[in-house]
Amino acid sequence: MSDQMTADPAGTTVSMIRSVAPVRRRADLDWAEFSRHWREEHAAIACGLPGMVGYSQGHAIPDEQPVGRPPDWEYDGVPLASFPDLAAIGTLRAHPDYLGRAVPDEALFTDRSSMTAVLLAHCFGEAPEHPTPGGRTLMVFARTGAAGEPAGRALAGSLGALPGAGSALGHRWSAALDADPGLSPRGAADRPYDGLLEVWFPSAAPATRAAQAVADGPALLPFQVFCLVVREERVV
Repeated sequence: MSDQMTADPAGTTVSMIRSVAPVRRRADLDWAEFSRHWREEHAAIACGLPGMVGYSQGHAIPDEQPVGRPPDWEYDGVPLASFPDLAAIGTLRAHPDYLGRAVPDEALFTDRSSMTAVLLAHCFGEAPEHPTPGGRTLMVFARTGAAGEPAGRALAGSLGALPGAGSALGHRWSAALDADPGLSPRGAADRPYDGLLEVWFPSAAPATRAAQAVADGPALLPFQVFCLVVREERVV
């Protein structure tokens, strides 16, 4: 892993801005239909929107989550949209297909009231260039009280000692921004998390072992967190 990208989490001059929004499926849909609609129909809409330089879907497969996880870990997926700057977010929001197609389509497969969107700045680390087929990503959403790089490095160091973590292929920490151009309708006082640590694994088993260790012993990590094991679908 390298630290090629840097950011100033307290400001808006950053190398990459990401909108990250854990979400639950619509109550009348099973997980398979939720995942299919998101992967096929919603992704096709997202591909036509301007402004984004990356868009991934993290599908949180139910059988790969830790047993007995707390209720606040129970999300079905995590969309992650990347932008070069705040102006690019405005470009996306101004496009007629954003409000005319993307937002209405979200209501067809998600519980929009469950979305916990936050804008994040990419601080350090990077994703594997070519994820392993069948691999999984452990998403660790941290409530640190301090959204900077030191919190991320403390979390990454502690997570690295957990069972299964030794097989990780890479990790990336992104910290919350206070800037709010509209995609993330939460200011610092109402943020559900202050940062996101993504950890890529060659398969589901070690990712789930690490998440299970956190669920069984939350004091193993320096901050309060919630975790999801997801299958990543890179769309843009």
